[in-house]
Amino acid sequence: MKKAVLFCPSRVWGGIEKNVLLRARFLAETGVQVYVILLKGSFAERFAGIPNVDVVEVKSRGGDFNLSVVTNYVRILKRIRPDVVFAALKKDWWLVSLASTLAGVDRVILYLGISRRVKSPIKYFAIFRLMKSVLMVNSDSLKQEMLKHRLFFHDGNVFRVYNGFDVDAKTPDRTDYRRLFDLPDDAVIVGCAGRFSPQKGFDQLPDVLAALPGNVHIVHAGEGEYEDEIKAGIMAREEASRIHFLGYQKDMASFFSGIDLFLLCSRNEGMANVLNEAMSYGKPVVSTRVPGSEELLANGRYGILVDIDDVPAMAAGIRSLVNREQSFDPSGLQAWIREEFGMQKMVRETNRLFFETDLG
Repeated sequence: MKKAVLFCPSRVWGGIEKNVLLRARFLAETGVQVYVILLKGSFAERFAGIPNVDVVEVKSRGGDFNLSVVTNYVRILKRIRPDVVFAALKKDWWLVSLASTLAGVDRVILYLGISRRVKSPIKYFAIFRLMKSVLMVNSDSLKQEMLKHRLFFHDGNVFRVYNGFDVDAKTPDRTDYRRLFDLPDDAVIVGCAGRFSPQKGFDQLPDVLAALPGNVHIVHAGEGEYEDEIKAGIMAREEASRIHFLGYQKDMASFFSGIDLFLLCSRNEGMANVLNEAMSYGKPVVSTRVPGSEELLANGRYGILVDIDDVPAMAAGIRSLVNREQSFDPSGLQAWIREEFGMQKMVRETNRLFFETDLG
């Protein structure tokens, strides 16, 4: 049985962490024994009960020169002896690559889901040239961005694997947000989802609503490290009465089924998982032109694209969908996601990258 170790020692649950859970599940389903490295007391229950998936909890992720963390990682890897190691978060690249090299692991995959500046050339050179780790990105635009740094990256060590989604053939239970929040029947429900972080742009929501009719409401699913700060700014505005915070939602199918359309107002992304998910439920979307979104929306064929931080354009996009000035066939959106961003495609491409073979 092949073995994979997935490092995700995070205290915040967002798109990357969800993607680790997804990959752990499908790798296990194809007969791989999966070990997920998590911080002690963080999210182990979300991996519980999945066959062939074991959680290993660590006390600390450490800094770049934390020898005790490296020693612990080496000990874990020598005990498991995996075929491949995967690090989901950029802050873990150095320690995971170093520990894997010391433990004798030949295949190390490092994930990048969002464009980042190269701050430490020496470290990048050591990781990608000396230790020969491989970079996985989730969009062609992000791949091209990283290939600009030819000292570290080339076509043989940067690979694009789109995040995959299942288009649910069943009709999930739909959350009735009009009833839940005692809204009128003509209320329009705009969905937003993601962790509270400046890059997600949720601080702009009051300004978006200020330019829209009073029957337009926003429901937000998610949590995050900047939650109190961003919420405080929103709650100081009169539009706050039309913004409804749901917190972490385990059942995102009900969330997406209950909204009328979806807004991605991010300032930076790789390829936003929530945008794929919304489209997989046939929901029309308005998205900023963050990396990945133009690919996902085929330059506007499958959704409305606006410039980053362009609040009037976001409001205009929502208004055009509400007034049916623009429309997108739900079945067409679902077919596009199924064919180009489906789960099976991600499974095949991930297995090929992890093990240099197809497992099923």
